[in-house]
Amino acid sequence: MKQFLFNLKAGNAHGLHSPFVYELYTRVINPCLHQSGELSALLKKELTHFQAKSLENTKLKVQIISINQLDAKGLNMHWDDVLLVTQIRNTLGLTQWKKMIKNEKIIFSIELYDIGILFFNPIAPKQHFKFKKS
Repeated sequence: MKQFLFNLKAGNAHGLHSPFVYELYTRVINPCLHQSGELSALLKKELTHFQAKSLENTKLKVQIISINQLDAKGLNMHWDDVLLVTQIRNTLGLTQWKKMIKNEKIIFSIELYDIGILFFNPIAPKQHFKFKKS
């Protein structure tokens, strides 16, 4: 039931105004959502090779981390770092996730129900997205 309610609020590529996030969704996130296998591993592989037009000659450094191991105060990330945060829907995970996405160091946060993606590159104003399979 929780995932059904999430999907009602979550979006897809339609109506995205950020060129970076649109490209990320259509070239990486949505194709990974349609594949079988562990989503965090699929996303890490694709994000590592992702070359967005707005990030020319930038190789993203992608790490997978559990929400239970993440400390918002201790975030010492660089602009080319990306965190794939797992278990954001566990008992305390959603509360921790909501605190995390308010951190001023995080520019883009993307929620894929049980996995979150955090970007630190200041290429646009701070935004949060919720995506589902299209």
